[in-house]
Amino acid sequence: MSLEAFHHSEPLTLGVELELQLVNTHDYDLAPYAEDMLRLMRKVPLPGSVVPEMTNSMIEVSTGICHSSSEVLGQLSQIRDALVKSADKLNIAVVGGGTHPFQQWHERRIYDKPRFQELSQLYGYLSKQFTIFGQHVHIGCPNADAALLMLHRMSRYIPHFIALSASSPYVQGQDTAFDSARLNSVFAFPLSGRAPMALTWQDFETYFNKMTRT
Repeated sequence: MSLEAFHHSEPLTLGVELELQLVNTHDYDLAPYAEDMLRLMRKVPLPGSVVPEMTNSMIEVSTGICHSSSEVLGQLSQIRDALVKSADKLNIAVVGGGTHPFQQWHERRIYDKPRFQELSQLYGYLSKQFTIFGQHVHIGCPNADAALLMLHRMSRYIPHFIALSASSPYVQGQDTAFDSARLNSVFAFPLSGRAPMALTWQDFETYFNKMTRT
């Protein structure tokens, strides 16, 4: 595993990714319709992209590079409308939320894409259990050191973000007693957790290489 080069962006530009559930309309369990949805969505000119995710009952939508929150909302609304029309043609529904409330992880199938198959071989059953859904907001930074500085400045607000995004109290039909059970699924992976206190990209590379060797 190697650390990719940092890709700089125009400062404070925005990009949003949203992972969504595909469910059937008779019992609202997850449905393996990712390939069919992608086929229909490829016919619709849209900003951003619609791509597969880890299992074939979910997809990810993303905006292009935006310069304001209103532009983000406009692009996501346009993508949403197209998703709903495509889902109607397949007699399925598109749903948000951090976890599906009663799906059984062992019934999931890994999407047939080299990266997902590689992750499945590396992490085994954890990959199927990772049928969870989230929203990721990317913020443009002019260089790697500025990105690390922003990361550390925002880390104090992580509990607030978790509270605001809490939408996953149920897992496999059980009340977990957590408002954000999704977070517990993420912790199972070695690259999860808090970022190290590295203030420069060089320090971060040193830390990353040390952990890789370990």
